[in-house]
Amino acid sequence: MENNQQLTTPAVNLLAPADRFASASKLYGGLHRWRLLLGRYGWIPVLLVPLVLAAVWYVTSHLPPVYESKARLWLPGKLDIHEGRLYTEELIDYLGTQAELLRSPAIQQRALARLGGSSTPDAAAITTNGGAKSEFPFKVKVVDARKSSLLELRVGGAEPDSTRAFLTYLMEEYLRFKREARANASERTVTSVTAQLKELAGELRVQQEKLHAFQSSNNVVFLQEQGNSAGSYLAMLNRRLANLQTELGLIRSLLPEQWIETKTSREHAPPDEALTDTTASKEVLASLAGPQLELFKANQQMQLLKAKRDELSRFLRPLHPKIIKLNEDILTQEKLAQISRDEAVKQMTHRRQAIELEIKNLQAAFEEWDAKAIAASRKMADYDRLRQDLQRIQSAYDKMVALIQTVDVGRTVEQENVAILDPASPATPSNRMVKYLALAFAGALALAFGLLYCLGIFHDDFASLTELGEHLSEEVVGQVPAIAIKKPKRGLGLEVLEKQRFEFLESFRNIRSALLFMGNGGAKPKTIIIASSVPDEGKSTVALYLAATMALGNSRVLLVDADMRRGTLHEFFGLAPSPGLAEILNRETSAARAIVHPELNNLAFLPAGQAKRNPGELVLSSEWSCFLEEVRQQFDYVLVDTPPVLATNDVAGLASKADAVLFVVRASYTSARMARGALGVLRQRHAKVLGLIFNRAVSSPYEQPHYQRYRRAYGWKPKKTRGAPAPAGNPISNANDGQVQLPTKSR
Repeated sequence: MENNQQLTTPAVNLLAPADRFASASKLYGGLHRWRLLLGRYGWIPVLLVPLVLAAVWYVTSHLPPVYESKARLWLPGKLDIHEGRLYTEELIDYLGTQAELLRSPAIQQRALARLGGSSTPDAAAITTNGGAKSEFPFKVKVVDARKSSLLELRVGGAEPDSTRAFLTYLMEEYLRFKREARANASERTVTSVTAQLKELAGELRVQQEKLHAFQSSNNVVFLQEQGNSAGSYLAMLNRRLANLQTELGLIRSLLPEQWIETKTSREHAPPDEALTDTTASKEVLASLAGPQLELFKANQQMQLLKAKRDELSRFLRPLHPKIIKLNEDILTQEKLAQISRDEAVKQMTHRRQAIELEIKNLQAAFEEWDAKAIAASRKMADYDRLRQDLQRIQSAYDKMVALIQTVDVGRTVEQENVAILDPASPATPSNRMVKYLALAFAGALALAFGLLYCLGIFHDDFASLTELGEHLSEEVVGQVPAIAIKKPKRGLGLEVLEKQRFEFLESFRNIRSALLFMGNGGAKPKTIIIASSVPDEGKSTVALYLAATMALGNSRVLLVDADMRRGTLHEFFGLAPSPGLAEILNRETSAARAIVHPELNNLAFLPAGQAKRNPGELVLSSEWSCFLEEVRQQFDYVLVDTPPVLATNDVAGLASKADAVLFVVRASYTSARMARGALGVLRQRHAKVLGLIFNRAVSSPYEQPHYQRYRRAYGWKPKKTRGAPAPAGNPISNANDGQVQLPTKSR
């Protein structure tokens, strides 16, 4: 029989949807798991911390005394005496770099070698070839103050005088090392700059010789003038060539009759409607002015005569002398117009040929002068390149000379960028006990909690209802708080139930309500198996008190102890273990003879009996189905307490013939791996799992403050009337706490 005894913490309702409190609930579940680990393995930090502190205290008390000397360095201002800087240091993380230099073994070894003497240990090498550190007589600590230009140095040693002297030598060797680094850098810079200066001087001489040779073989002034004149002459030729091409195009496009029209339109046209070159057009029209005028006059006279003839034709006959005279004059004017047109065409042809010849000559001249201009420009470009190269080399040479002068000034005027603010103080004894004990305490706590964390990783039990909902998909029907219960001595009766704690019995009432209203108006399960994955999860206790609670709810309940291997429910009723279920399934007795009725009204009990063959074979027989069919007619509910699912195969045979299964999970005990395996077995047998019962839950909602007054009033009993006992059969309810009490009845 499992004993419900465990600490309690609040639980989470899995039926509520995920909201903004989900993260808080998850955090609370994690904190509760840590509380359980501390309650289970709290001896680890309690034992580990004193042991570590004692060991550290013992070792520290036997260490030789340590003396500590302090000093401070600072970053003073530096005078900038020149524009160009040869030696500089990065200001980003500058103090961190200087602190690393002070911690470096090279500078510390130089200070130790300078200290010398017989009073100090030998300045042995700090590191061996294998890289393992050997013992150093002094411990150096450098602290760089944030947002300031100060460095604090602390040196610990075995002797006060040597410790202070070592700190002084350490700062001096550090400053000397920086001066040597600056001097070496300046020397290397001078050597490098001198070599580059010599190279630049050679290049400068070569470039000067090239420029001198070019000036000797070419007249630079003449080249400049030649280039300018060639450019002007080419521009003039280009303009003349453009005018001729415009004139040629105009001549080719005009007819003799269009000359006078073109002239007239150009005289009256606005400036933006002119041709490409107005001057060329005017020259063409001027050269053709004579023939054009004659042709115009002839055409004009001919039109006048034709108009006069048309006028007279309306009154005179065609053979009239005036008409004949006008016809002769018109014919004469047509001949004159044709002669003028032929003359104009001849002049246009001669003019076009002359223009084409002139254009050809101009193009030849343009090409000749263009070649001369290109040659002059090429030579001038060579001259400019030589001169620019000379200027560039000369500028680099001047910069190198100025750089050497800057280095010389830097050598003469030395300025330290780090100075000693406070010299080494007298060495005083250092109290290491408190510091080492504090470090040991923190380390021991970290180690203890690390061990607890590792142990917690290997525990996959359910510490809270939140973890149960995360790992198992089944619905939680109810939870039973982890409290101590009182075991009945004579039998489970109403008096025994009343002595149990309020929250314990109220949790079973909640489970009863969940079963009563689970169908939502449909068929309710009558045959319910109470199962668990492994032993000691409290399923027998859950089955016992759930049956009693349902019986108090005026339901006829049969509690069957189906654990025919280790059945113990008969002990709670003070009954014999047989005859029972084993004898019924083996056809040795009937159900009516085996079922007993305890003192609690509406509750019947069937012991497990004593099986004479394997119980796994008994539950597979047809007698089990017959038994269930028989008791269904007599009782409202049949609760069957079974062996653990993973211990035997009995549950697999029983669950397939029952209506539903309630699966019990014990808090901080049931493994998630085992629970999933047992639920998987039930699914394979097509068993209907109604939900989970979280037994020995770490929390109870009745521990909240607003439930305290109900807990105090839980001891209520009905008032008895004078001369008459309380009526039997109908329950009497309490409006304050909802407790139902029935009169006892023995059968």
